[in-house]
Amino acid sequence: MKPSSFLITVASTLGLARSCSSSVISHSQRSYDYEDVSYSIDVPQNTSSTGSGPIYLQLRAPPGVKWFALGQGSQMTDGNLFIIYSAPDNNVTLSPRRATGHIQPQYDPSIQAYLEEGSGIHDGIMTANIRCDNCTTLADGKSAVQKSTSWSWALTYGPPLLSSNVSETLYQHDWHGSFTLDLTKNAGSNFSNPYYVPLRVSSHLSPYSNPQQVSDTLLHKKRIAHGVMTSVAFVLLFPNFALLLYIVPSRRTVAWIHAPLQAFAVLLALAGFGVGVSVSKDLQELGGYHPVIGYVAVGGVVIIQPILGIMQHLHFRKTGTSSLYGVSHRYLGRFLAALGIINGGIGFHYATTKNPDIPPASPIAYGIICGAMFIIYVGVIAWRRRKNNRQAASIATPKIVENKQPLARMDNCSDSTLVPVPSDAVNASRRKSWEP
Repeated sequence: MKPSSFLITVASTLGLARSCSSSVISHSQRSYDYEDVSYSIDVPQNTSSTGSGPIYLQLRAPPGVKWFALGQGSQMTDGNLFIIYSAPDNNVTLSPRRATGHIQPQYDPSIQAYLEEGSGIHDGIMTANIRCDNCTTLADGKSAVQKSTSWSWALTYGPPLLSSNVSETLYQHDWHGSFTLDLTKNAGSNFSNPYYVPLRVSSHLSPYSNPQQVSDTLLHKKRIAHGVMTSVAFVLLFPNFALLLYIVPSRRTVAWIHAPLQAFAVLLALAGFGVGVSVSKDLQELGGYHPVIGYVAVGGVVIIQPILGIMQHLHFRKTGTSSLYGVSHRYLGRFLAALGIINGGIGFHYATTKNPDIPPASPIAYGIICGAMFIIYVGVIAWRRRKNNRQAASIATPKIVENKQPLARMDNCSDSTLVPVPSDAVNASRRKSWEP
């Protein structure tokens, strides 16, 4: 039961001594032999010319659709929502609603929308012919009948509701989308109820743009994938793979362990970022604060960090010392990991405002894991520093030997740990230096 196409056409009404035109939006469903779900908008000539007056809508859906809706604006918070579901005795219920956020829209009696003749359930098909007398202005004050007007739609599959309650509880939609129409062209007639006559589809396409169709089931899966991949990368992999330099201090750790593992973490973060961009496109919020912070964090670990790490590695191979590249790589990595972790928390807050069905335990578990990772990270670094300090202190303290042999000289081994050199080797080296 998936919409397979999203077409917008002009429907022309044939009647005695009159004609009208409407913008019809339809998308077909392969699972049914009935006609497609369709949304039609008709703006009378007087309303189009004056910017105020009634507009007419027709919403049709085949069997298997539990409820469906058409809304003014590209998002459901922009304007009026016209939600249709089945009522007893082969009738349909029109529930005009408004939304204040990504929660169930509430019935609003101030919307002057009414069902007109021809509405009902015929052969299982729900039809709603609607007249709205105060729907020419959106919530932000913009005209709803201007040259470029945005509309949104949504539907849910399931058994009929069979309810006359205009405040009936509705669950989240299965599909939603949006489109843009130019309602100033081919304005309809000034007759009332233009849809209560047979319609014949013309071959002329309506001027539309930006059609969008989103599966909420797929969107939910993409949200989960985005959250899991980016959280694992920033919370677990980046910090732990960085700690390997402290746990396994060796010349081979960087090239053979640290770099390959961090490259894998970068690829995982990049994959999660790509899924997140897809989610932002579905929600039409590419410029939100959560995506923007993600652009910075992922861009840093994908582009800047590898460059700094490679430059430091090349410098170390030549000189055997650290450099500004290494210091920048270390502290920028910590900053970007912290930024990604914080943005993950912001993402949970962002997701719960869009989808209230997210379990409350999810952000709590995320916070606990982040806190534990912070303790482990700080603990490992503190342990390594204490160990290094003890080694440095033991080297600096002179050890007096009973037979008053010369003090042992200290040298560096391959793992950068200072160890004593036997006194015989010291004396031998001294004698060797004076030999001709």
